[in-house]
Amino acid sequence: MKQLALKDIHLPDVGLWWPLAPGWWMLLILLLLAIYYLPRLLRWLRWKPVKTLSLGELARIRIGLGDGLDEARALEEISILLRRTVISYRGRVIGASITGKSWVDQLRQLAGDECFTADQNEWLRIGQYQPSTRCDLPAMLHSCENWIRALPRRVPDVAD
Repeated sequence: MKQLALKDIHLPDVGLWWPLAPGWWMLLILLLLAIYYLPRLLRWLRWKPVKTLSLGELARIRIGLGDGLDEARALEEISILLRRTVISYRGRVIGASITGKSWVDQLRQLAGDECFTADQNEWLRIGQYQPSTRCDLPAMLHSCENWIRALPRRVPDVAD
């Protein structure tokens, strides 16, 4: 029998890990983008529903006024809505216990500008505790809507 001349197995040259293939570069860029944008996306998703829900609740109050909702009850619901929005934004410790001038200052500080008129500020301060209410409800609803829309998207760190 004739022996065949076999050649030894040649393994491919071992390449270094550098330079990276284009797929690895794209994966690295996607990873960096995810690390950068994921916290911002989570903050945006956390705050957007509060604004959307507050505006929806305000629309429900507006519809209730057209259906014959009592003026005193409507003012009470507006006050509750503003308080819940502040609590969602600032936390229960800060938002729930403030009354009077501090409450109006808190609303002004959150929105960053003057959304309510002087009469509306007075109602927000002490009017809800008065037996008779004299408030321009359509203007108050419009001011509340402007206040909710003026709230910044940034969500501060809340301990509560």
